[in-house]
Amino acid sequence: MTPKVSPKSDPIINERQALELQLQEAAIAPAWRSGWRGVAIGIGVGVVVAGIGSSLLRSEPSEPPAAVVSEVAPSQTVTVAQVQRQRVTRYLEATGAVAAFNLLPILPQESGLQITDVLVDEGDYVEAGQVLAQLDSETLSAQLDGAQAEARSSESGIDRAQADALQSEAGIRQAEADLARSRTGVSQAEANADRAEASIAQANARLQQADREYERFRSLAADGAISQQEADFRYTDVLTAREEYNKAIEDAKVAQANIAAAEADVVSAEARLVSSRATASAADANIDTAIAARDGAGANARQVATALNRTAITAPEGGLIVTRNARVGDVKSSSSPTPLFEIAQGGRLELRVKVPETQLADIVPGSTVNIRSDADRRIDVRGVVRMIAPKIDDTTREAIVEIDLPPSDLLRPGMFLSASIATGVQQGLTIPSKAVLPQPDGSAIVYTVNADNVVTAKSVKLGTLADKGETFEVLSGLELGDRVVVNGSGYVKEGDTVRVVE
Repeated sequence: MTPKVSPKSDPIINERQALELQLQEAAIAPAWRSGWRGVAIGIGVGVVVAGIGSSLLRSEPSEPPAAVVSEVAPSQTVTVAQVQRQRVTRYLEATGAVAAFNLLPILPQESGLQITDVLVDEGDYVEAGQVLAQLDSETLSAQLDGAQAEARSSESGIDRAQADALQSEAGIRQAEADLARSRTGVSQAEANADRAEASIAQANARLQQADREYERFRSLAADGAISQQEADFRYTDVLTAREEYNKAIEDAKVAQANIAAAEADVVSAEARLVSSRATASAADANIDTAIAARDGAGANARQVATALNRTAITAPEGGLIVTRNARVGDVKSSSSPTPLFEIAQGGRLELRVKVPETQLADIVPGSTVNIRSDADRRIDVRGVVRMIAPKIDDTTREAIVEIDLPPSDLLRPGMFLSASIATGVQQGLTIPSKAVLPQPDGSAIVYTVNADNVVTAKSVKLGTLADKGETFEVLSGLELGDRVVVNGSGYVKEGDTVRVVE
């Protein structure tokens, strides 16, 4: 009697089954995470598994074929899962490039200066006000020293002009005082002249009286009424009155001369006052001129100082250095179309994907987006739809959907990424993705197990891949509660009776 061969005790069969199971689990699950692109990979893996199985079978020792077949077929062990109903998030697949949300170009604010130092590189994060590069500042430093010296000289000019103005004001006050005294002298001289005129009148009256008395006494002396001596005495009074009269006339002439002199002093004082006022006006004008010179020198100094400060190229906002065109030794112009640096403001990046206009209605701002990269498997992040561009391309009939990206050191502008945009949540039937077997024609099948543990192959139409690739939505082909083969689905066929383990 031929001895029975147990799969659990046969090392060759165990090795084959272990290797095939590893290949199946390693290939199918990641492939479905990438969508239907995994179909081709799954087919290739199936071919490899079949080849490995054939090779291993050829290496088995000669055994009666009937003995092997009679043990493997009825004793195949599988795990199953029931078709469930659960909430399924539907996704729309799209691809696009990473770009800065707000790209700040940094240009030199001073032209014609050579770059002497570059302090940052692409990929660096910088803060607002941080120095990115340094321009040559020696010439501007020398200009600033000269402008500041000129400003100090202008300040000294203001001090001199103000001192001259004070002296001119004092001259005006002195001239006004002299004019007042001169005018007082005129008044006094005029009063003296009036008194002199009055003295003349009085002296003339006394002289006339003396003449009359003398003539009367001389007549009396001629008549013998009085002595000649007494008449001569009266003549002495005439002489005295005449002297007083002449003196009054001389005093009046002096008073008139004093009036002329006083009036001349007034004219001179008025001239000095006019001159003093002109000097004061000139001093005030000199102050204004000195202040204007000071302001001009100060403005020039400030302008040069500003230009000197601008030799330090700084970041206007914090963010990520996306582009660096600055090189030591270059001479850049503020009108150059090429910026020295480009900064992604705040390091904020976005993904811009193109979506056909027929699918735009399924997308709303705020929807979550699963983002991944075929080139870098480490990139697996969640974004949020920020906006849908209002314009649709006339040629492609597509619109740009802008997706906010989370902060990540792995993301860089220009990267090409894939996006799964959530378009809605609804109830659906789901099965484990490991239960699905891709077919060469692009379709998919699963194996179901009935109450008698008999396997039946069923074609299924699949929907969304969910739960990070662990679950598929089933659109048709299965019913709620159906049992599908999960582990071991690649080793069974239509009509097999299997052993189900939990």
